[in-house]
Amino acid sequence: MAFRLGSESRGFKHSGNVKFIRTPLEKGTVAEARHDNVVAIDIKVRPGSAMEKKAVKHELAHIEQMESGRASYGENWVMWEGKIYIRENGIIDGPNGRWPEGDPNHPWEAEAIQAEKQ
Repeated sequence: MAFRLGSESRGFKHSGNVKFIRTPLEKGTVAEARHDNVVAIDIKVRPGSAMEKKAVKHELAHIEQMESGRASYGENWVMWEGKIYIRENGIIDGPNGRWPEGDPNHPWEAEAIQAEKQ
């Protein structure tokens, strides 16, 4: 799940076994949470910056969603709370309609956006 800038808040918990790496990411992606408890941060994001801190909070919320079993993903799908939604060409046909990946209308993104201000 890729991070897109947002402006809401939510608390979260995670196991603490998260590894952070810096790597080039797809254009427009600041950071992403991965299944293996890795948060990848784009190399263009300045270490210690407000953007990095916001991205880390957002992605840790996604890690918590995956650890709890509420969320998962594959190349062409996203699972949210036990239901599979198709992902194709950057669009997810999710529970609230067809929206681009990272859109706050997806419930998993709305929660992660909430976490950014915590």
